[in-house]
Amino acid sequence: MVEGLTGLSGPSHGTSTEGNGVISGSASSISVKGRRSNWASLLGYLKTDIALEYADLPIIACCLVSGLCDSSAYNAWTCFVSMQTGNTIFLALGASKQPTAHSDGWVKSLVSIIMFLIGCLSFASTRFFHPKARGTLALSFFLQSCCIIVAAALAQGAFVANVVTEELHINYRELLPLSFLAFQSGGQIVTSRQLGFNEVPTTVLTSVYCDIASDPQLLKAHNVKRNRRVAAVISLLIGGIVGGWISKSSAGISIVFWMAAAIKMTIALSWSVWRANPPAQLPLTSHVG
Repeated sequence: MVEGLTGLSGPSHGTSTEGNGVISGSASSISVKGRRSNWASLLGYLKTDIALEYADLPIIACCLVSGLCDSSAYNAWTCFVSMQTGNTIFLALGASKQPTAHSDGWVKSLVSIIMFLIGCLSFASTRFFHPKARGTLALSFFLQSCCIIVAAALAQGAFVANVVTEELHINYRELLPLSFLAFQSGGQIVTSRQLGFNEVPTTVLTSVYCDIASDPQLLKAHNVKRNRRVAAVISLLIGGIVGGWISKSSAGISIVFWMAAAIKMTIALSWSVWRANPPAQLPLTSHVG
């Protein structure tokens, strides 16, 4: 009788174990599928193109960054990191060993131009993979912010002078933070082009002044491009004023760079949560007749 009961109970335990294994395997499969689904959703979210409405505001903020960085860099190192027209003139003057007070300053200008070009080339490669996507824009500005952070850390850590000096001879250490700043400047002008805001180049104002003065609709109440150009000029001017006052103070140029890095990081975060571009609606077709 006991053997019979034992025999009856044996298959029951085996069936229970097998059932638990099936349930466990099924739960594991569901968990893996859930993770894959979440990852796919995240990728889809980051690959989604942003809506261009109000997307000019972060680009105009880049003009503020240019003003901050250029005013401080020129004050401390007699070189621009965004405005490469000025650097080209400094490079040309170097051929005749001018200005006499900084006859070797052309080296900084040349390095800045080269790194700016490399930055443009590097960030322009985003055209091969969703240049207007949330993830692409967020990553681009995150990297730009990191470049400014490196420059700020080098200045604050006394790798280069953190305050404006009257040193006449070139300090080749300055080429390192200069390179990072010029490289990231290339990223913001590439973004302005990719988003279609050509009227806000973010790094130079000569063409902007021309476009403002020659705009046939300059005095019209509603003129979006004019408004963007004027905002770009004001932003760069404010950035330059703020950068100039801070860089001449005891706080030093590192504070200016930290401010610029914070702005770029804020822009990166804003791109990551920017409203998606609504899908294009297909035109209605008639099937009558």
